Amino acid sequence: MLLAAELSQWLPWVVLAIALASLGALIARFVVMYRQMKREQSARKAAYAQDAVLTSDGEWLVLKAFCKYGAGNGKQLKAGDYLLKTADGAVISLQINGVVVDYDDGEVLTLQEGDEIRCEKDMRVKPIAKEE
Repeated sequence: MLLAAELSQWLPWVVLAIALASLGALIARFVVMYRQMKREQSARKAAYAQDAVLTSDGEWLVLKAFCKYGAGNGKQLKAGDYLLKTADGAVISLQINGVVVDYDDGEVLTLQEGDEIRCEKDMRVKPIAKEE
């Protein structure tokens, strides 16, 4: 009987201590996730700030990830049709004028005058001549 009385006095405090420890662990996890998210966001912003330099790989033009390329007169790309290709042959997410569009590897991208394009990973494009 004496043991039951002591246990009933300590049980609420033990449960409260476990609940507070769990809450503390949850808050610590959210703080770590928030810091990691901010680090990734700053890295992404730094990558967006890179100058867009168009390089050539034979007849293919190489677009670097997160760099903004323009289409039209005086820009890096000319307006027209381009065949898309990635190294791994996966789906390509492109940001065209602020809108994200997914393209399959080998699909044709049509750029208009004044379009701005940004890709999520390095890719290659090849200008295609229109058949009339």
